[in-house]
Amino acid sequence: MGGVNGAEALRALYALQEKDLEIDRLRKEAESLPEELVSVRSQVEALEAELADLLERQAELRKSYTRHSLDIEDLTAKEKQAEAEQRQAQSAREQTQYENRIQQIKDRIRELLELSTPIMEAMEEVEAEIARVEEALAGLRPRLEELFQENAKRVEALEEEILRLKEEREAMAQGIPAPVLKEYEAIRRARKGTGVVRMLRQGQVFRCEGCNVVLPTHVAQKVVQGQLTRCPSCGRLLWKGE
Repeated sequence: MGGVNGAEALRALYALQEKDLEIDRLRKEAESLPEELVSVRSQVEALEAELADLLERQAELRKSYTRHSLDIEDLTAKEKQAEAEQRQAQSAREQTQYENRIQQIKDRIRELLELSTPIMEAMEEVEAEIARVEEALAGLRPRLEELFQENAKRVEALEEEILRLKEEREAMAQGIPAPVLKEYEAIRRARKGTGVVRMLRQGQVFRCEGCNVVLPTHVAQKVVQGQLTRCPSCGRLLWKGE
């Protein structure tokens, strides 16, 4: 490719790239989440994790309290049975044996009651914490849902704009020779979005806009002539500019 036709194709390619970069920017914007949404979601997730831990702790405490309660019920029944049997005792020795047995049961019941007290206190504390977290979640969840809906509308608008730009881009691409377009797109994929750059003049030297390397004279001459030329350093297509 050379002469005027080559220069025009590179000019069109540079304009096409501006459209591509705008589409890339909008896609990135659509994929990103607003700061408030990220913040509120993080708060909700942290509270939900805290609530799950509290509910697990509550279940453990209830299990321990229930176990102690059942043990106390069982010991209380044994105490009543021992008292009933004591009344039927025929000798002082049997009376003493039952008294000792009953005392042992009473001591164990007292120990379990003493163990149950801190469990009850811990349960009350956990229930208060659960109420606090649930209240906080009740306040944040509606806002999070609102933010998600707002973001969905934002993304929908961006996708409509991207679709419009892609249609414009396709129309622009029709005027660019297929081999040039194919080469540009391959370079753009490899170079994270930029496939064609201007050649910039600084005093007596020419530089690549993409990598800022000083271009050899023979390369600069080809670019000035409108030939399809790639930067020997970064490999991007070079356009002489307006």
